[in-house]
Amino acid sequence: MQNLRGYIILATVFILTSTAVRGNDLFQKANEAYNQKDYVNAIQQYEALVKEGYEDGMLYYNLGNACYKNNQLAKSLLWYERALRLNPNNEDIKHNIAFVNQQTIDKIEVQPEFFLKTWFSAVRDLFTVQMWAIISIVFVVIGCICIVLLLLLSSPRRRVSLFISACIVFVMAILGITFACLQKSNVNRTDEAIIMQKIITVKSTPDMSGTDLFTVHEGIKILITDKAGNWIEVRFSNGNKGWIKEDAVEII
Repeated sequence: MQNLRGYIILATVFILTSTAVRGNDLFQKANEAYNQKDYVNAIQQYEALVKEGYEDGMLYYNLGNACYKNNQLAKSLLWYERALRLNPNNEDIKHNIAFVNQQTIDKIEVQPEFFLKTWFSAVRDLFTVQMWAIISIVFVVIGCICIVLLLLLSSPRRRVSLFISACIVFVMAILGITFACLQKSNVNRTDEAIIMQKIITVKSTPDMSGTDLFTVHEGIKILITDKAGNWIEVRFSNGNKGWIKEDAVEII
């Protein structure tokens, strides 16, 4: 019940925050600057909204578009990925990520995932955290109605049907809460990043004297697997691993 209450608050805050940023004068001015092709000004104003604490998929998406128009490929991918975290089933964001990735220097193949993991992620990403929370709330309300009717009706057959319905509905509510938790965890993860430096050499050890393994360029999405001082061990989508300086990336 405490988790459900938390997600009710989360859903409400999300709706209010989204409405607030899209009605914000600075957001409108940033959009106007973008439409006038003043991308530097648009970026500055979008980033000012981010610094004010606004977390909104549309804001991040627009910022990614402005960065791309300003020839900042790595930065545009960073904001697209952040937008996708908040809107995991948005086809426009996915299209833009794929489009910009085609323009990066390195073309790294993606290792296939275990099909169950892929299926599970696809189900999780059907809805945002807030939508999963709302779905859970709806199922809980329906379940409560079933319980009330169960107590009021005297027909044994209808009582059995209502009991079964209530059980199914509450199971669905639990699944909704579970996926909301998983989606929230995915949004808040800090082990994914984008390489921001133009070119960087991947080392075999967390030290400048380590063996040079290979070089990569800006815009590559990596998974952080370990950390030692100001060095991080990263894994690429093709399975290759190595060490790079922490300041070469920015966390999604």
